[in-house]
Amino acid sequence: MSGNNQNCIVVKLEKTTNIRNISSFFSDVISAFSSGRSVEIDVADAVEVDLSFVQLVESARLHAGANGRSLSMSRPASGALLDVLERGGFIETAFEEDALFWLHKETAQ
Repeated sequence: MSGNNQNCIVVKLEKTTNIRNISSFFSDVISAFSSGRSVEIDVADAVEVDLSFVQLVESARLHAGANGRSLSMSRPASGALLDVLERGGFIETAFEEDALFWLHKETAQ
């Protein structure tokens, strides 16, 4: 976890966040949610991510929604993250809520 303010806990990604170190990111997300505040994932320095990251974030989104919490991304997906989302079919079939979360934009659906 990187930092926080009174309203939001920021979870910062390592440059490489993949199946080999996803448990560390998982621990940071769980810890952030336990604070009772909003959680923001800082993807600014992410150079390499894989599908395990996307799966964990999707699970965290479900958890946040079910528990009245807020989860957001610091910036729209780009680079390696956008590539993983596209290859995984998350962009092509994105609902408006998903496009807002991952890409920070509305869809034309």
